[in-house]
Order: sequence, then C-alpha cells, then structure tokens
Amino acid sequence: MASSTYTMATGYGERFKRASNYTRSLCPKIQQCTRQVLTNLPPATKTFRFCDFGAADGYCTAILVQSIAECVSTARGQRFEALRELDVVLEDQKQNDFRPALNYIERMLEEKKTDTDVFVSSVGRSYFEQCLPSGSVSLSSSLQAAHYFDVRTPLKGFPTGFTLPLIRRLGEAKGNRELLQPGDTAWTDALKEKAAREWEAFLVHRAAELQVGGQLVVATIVDIPYGSEDYTRFSTGRVECNMYDTWWHIATALHELAIAGDIDGTEEDNCVLPTYRRTLDEVKAPFLDSTSPVRKAGLQLLQAEHVLSKHPEFFSSESLAHLSEAEMRSKALEYSRQIEGFIAPMVRVGLSKASHRNEDEVDVLVRKAMDRAAALMAEKKWVNTSEVLFLLVAEKV
Repeated sequence: MASSTYTMATGYGERFKRASNYTRSLCPKIQQCTRQVLTNLPPATKTFRFCDFGAADGYCTAILVQSIAECVSTARGQRFEALRELDVVLEDQKQNDFRPALNYIERMLEEKKTDTDVFVSSVGRSYFEQCLPSGSVSLSSSLQAAHYFDVRTPLKGFPTGFTLPLIRRLGEAKGNRELLQPGDTAWTDALKEKAAREWEAFLVHRAAELQVGGQLVVATIVDIPYGSEDYTRFSTGRVECNMYDTWWHIATALHELAIAGDIDGTEEDNCVLPTYRRTLDEVKAPFLDSTSPVRKAGLQLLQAEHVLSKHPEFFSSESLAHLSEAEMRSKALEYSRQIEGFIAPMVRVGLSKASHRNEDEVDVLVRKAMDRAAALMAEKKWVNTSEVLFLLVAEKV
C-alpha cells in the first residue's frame, strides 16, 4: 500500500513559495491585529500564543510569524517588560508532514534575527474541534483553509456523503454559473446547511481557545453572486476571479478515470476535494444573530469584506488580454503545471487509501489525472491571475 502522508516538502511548498505574495499582502492586517491584541493583554503577560489553522507546509505561516515577532519585540520596549516569548502552534490534519513547516520557520528566524524567543509546535487535530486549552490563544489565523468540509460527518441521504459527481455538479452550478435544475435543490440545500453548521463550529471552537481580547483572522475563497456589484468590480474580464473552476477540472479528470475503469468509485470518492465557497452573507450570518452559539461564545465581528488577491508570480491579466486562442491555451497549460504541486499531493493521498495500489501505480494515476486536468484547462483557456477572498476579523469579548 502506498503512503498516505502529505509530503509537503515536495511540490506543495514550492507552489506556496510562488503564491506567498498573497500571504505577504495580509501581513499588515496580521500586524494590525497583533498590535490591537497586545493593547488588550495585561502588562504582566509573558507569552503571546499564535495558532495557524490549516498550516499545511508552514511556508505561509513562517511569513506571518516573522511579522508577529516584530510586533512582540516592539511591544516589549513600550509596555511589556516580561513579554519575551512567542508560542507558535501549527494545526493541520494528522497525516500532514509538519517537518517542512518547522524547518521553514527555523530557517526564517535564523535569517531575521529577533530578540523574542519563538517556540513552535504542531497539533494534528481537526479544526472542527477545540484544538488548544480554553483561553490560551492570543491570535488565531486561517488562510486559504476554512473552505473545506468536515469529511468525518457525511451528509445524510447520500451513500458516501461526498460523491465526486456531487461536488463537481456544485462546481458546475456555482463556478460556471449554470442554472440549477429544480431537482437539484435537495443536495444544494444539504450542502449549505452542512457548510453553515461547520462554519459555526469552527468559530465557536476558536472563540473557546481565544483569550478575552484575542482575535481571529480568516481569509479564504468566497462566492460572489453573479452579476452583483462586487462581482462586476472584481471581475478581470477574460479570467474568472476564483480557483473554484480549478477544482472542477481536477474533479472532472478523476471522474473520467473512473468511467474508463482506471480507478473505482471508492477511489474516486477518496480523492474528493470537499470545499465550499461561502458568500459574504454566509460568513457574517453567525455574528448577526444575537442568539447564535458564536455570539454566546463571545466572538464579535470586527470586519468582513471582499479582498482581491493577485497572483503576479503566475501571470497578469494585462499580459493575457491580447493573446490568441492558441497562445491562451499554451498559457493555461503552463498554469496547470504550476499549480500541480499544490493539487497532486491531495490526489495522491486519496488514491493511496486503496490497499491494492502500490506507489508506482499511484504515481501513474496521479500523472494521468494531472495531464487530463491540464488538457481541460487548456481547452477552456483557464488561467487564474487573481482570486477574490473574504477577509474576516473577530474578537473575543
């Protein structure tokens, strides 16, 4: 049986190095929140604890740690004589390989000397649960991670909970803006209900972990209603403003492998990328209801808005504007290869769950899926030059 561990050191981390501009663009917000939290903490505070939920390979977390360490060092000179420690906790799935994360942060701290002692640890526990002791966290973040469903609680009424055709059809309906058929309301309503329930659980557990005066920062993919003012404002013309279609192409490629008999239905389900793009209204909903568990847990909304994250390390919209169809296909193929390091490890983990597959067989199937997805992106001339996220900031009161 092939290994089912996420090996983030190969490919995945390299993709995030290229996409780190998006994380760096959020550093000013992280620093602003860190400074605000520090004003809320008692002067005798000795340790500032930061937890990043969905840390993956840790490269983006390392960038945030550097920004937070600078704020902590500055605060010590102004108000906190005893504040000398930054405790960093990385949360992700149990099968995540945390070694690259630890190496990234250690290397970055060596390059950027700081007089703050930084301690780094990891927790392999689902962020749909409480992951750290109550009232122990100063600042929490989750960047490009809070859009995943909890696969441990399957949807009632569906044989396997998350069938790939189900997710793919949601992608068709939302990502490609096709009209839903009347019979589709049952599964879309079920997905929305599950998404709302799990978003609420995520927020309630983060509220439990935060100290009073601590803050939570979340930024991830968002669904902007087609034709809305914000959709028009953020649309780049020839290029869609989100990565949802990227997931759809991967799902379609895997489904074609199943139809061809290269993988079976169970393997197809194991490769599902169970994500959900919330609208900004869905993001804000738990904070607007005074009777919600989120409000009762003491979490108060400070900010929720759309932000545009550009990916100039891939391509710019301007550089694509005057290309021919053939040139666009070539760029789409190039783009698919660039994001492969991010997608392939997830597909690999799904296929590795099959007890009858060895690593060589898994490698061949991953290659087939990635090649087909690349062809689909080239056919659709799909290149993602930017992505609209929602940015949420909340405080424990």
